[in-house]
Amino acid sequence: MTQFIRQRWPETLLATLAGLAALKYAEAVMAPLILAFVIALVLTPIQNRLLRIGVPVALASTITLMATMLTLVGIALLLRPWVNEVIISWPGVVTELRSAALDLRYKLSGVFDMQREVMEAITPAGSGAAGGGGEGNGDSLPTLADAAWLAPQLGAQFLIFLGGLFFFLYGKERAYDWAKFIGFRPSTFRLAEERVASYFAIVSVINAGLGIAVGLALTAYGLPGAPVWGLVAALANFVIYLGPAVTAAMLLLAGTVAFDGLAVVGVPIIYLSINLMEAQFVTPMLIGQRMRLDPLLVFLSLTVWLWLWGPIGGIVAIPLVLWFQSLWKDSSIYKQGQELILSDTTRDE
Repeated sequence: MTQFIRQRWPETLLATLAGLAALKYAEAVMAPLILAFVIALVLTPIQNRLLRIGVPVALASTITLMATMLTLVGIALLLRPWVNEVIISWPGVVTELRSAALDLRYKLSGVFDMQREVMEAITPAGSGAAGGGGEGNGDSLPTLADAAWLAPQLGAQFLIFLGGLFFFLYGKERAYDWAKFIGFRPSTFRLAEERVASYFAIVSVINAGLGIAVGLALTAYGLPGAPVWGLVAALANFVIYLGPAVTAAMLLLAGTVAFDGLAVVGVPIIYLSINLMEAQFVTPMLIGQRMRLDPLLVFLSLTVWLWLWGPIGGIVAIPLVLWFQSLWKDSSIYKQGQELILSDTTRDE
C-alpha cells in the first residue's frame, strides 16, 4: 500500500481533490449524514449500556435517539426566558451598532472625501457612475418569503440527520464486520469510536464547566442574558480556536450595548481569562497525552471542514481527526513506518 501511494501520488492527489469537490457539491446531503455519523460515535456508550442489559438493537437505537432529542428540547426550554430577553434586546443592539457605525463614518468622512477626489481624478468622466442608483437593494435583509423557501430544505436536512443517526446506531456493528474485507479489524473501529466518545465526553464536561463559569461571572458583572452567553461559550468551545475568537467578538458587542466606557472591555476580558485557564490547565490535565492532537493537524482539519460546510464542518472536524487517527495507527502503512523508524534507530546505534 505504501509503495502504491508512492508510485501513484498524482492520482492520489487528484482523487483527494475530487473527493473534496464532491463533498462541497453534495453539502445538502453529506453534511447532515457526516454530522449524524459523528453524533452516533458520541452516543455509542449509551447504546452499549442498553445492549448489555438485553435491549434489542433497534429499540436501543430508538431510545438513544429519543433521549438525545428530549435532552436538547429540555435545554432549550430551560433557557427560553434568557433567550427571549436576548431577542427582545436585539433591536437595541442593532440600533447601537448602527449608531457606532455612523459615528465612525462621520469621523472618517475626511478620508472618504479624499478617496472620492482621487477616484474622480483617475476615473474618466461618465464611466459607469450614472448606473449605480439601484444596486444597493441586493443587500436587503431576508424576507418571510426567503424563510418559507428555505424551510423545506432545512426540514429535509433535519430528516436526513435523524434517519442517518438512527441507522448509524442500528447498523454500525454490521458495518464493522464488513470492514475486514478492506484490511481492518472490527476491533479497530470499536477502539476508534471509543476514543471519540471518550474525548467528546471529557470535552463536554469541560465545556459545561466553562459555560457555567462564564455565565456566573458575567451575571456577577451585570451583563443581561448572561446564562445564554454561558451556553454560547460552551457550544462555541467545541470549535477549537475559531469558537473562542467569535465568542469574544460577540461579547464585545454585547458589552458595547450594556455598558459604557472601559466597562465594555471587561466583558470579553472575563471570558478570555476563563477560557485561557481552561485551555492551559484544565483540558491538558483531563485529556492527557493519549488524546492530544497535533496543532497543525487540527488547524488544517478545521480549515478544510469549515470551508466545506461552515459551522457543521467545525463541529465534525476534531472528532473525524480522532477517528481517522485511530484507524491510521492500526493500519499496515503506519506499522510499516514504525518498523522502518525502529530499524533505522537500531542501525544508527
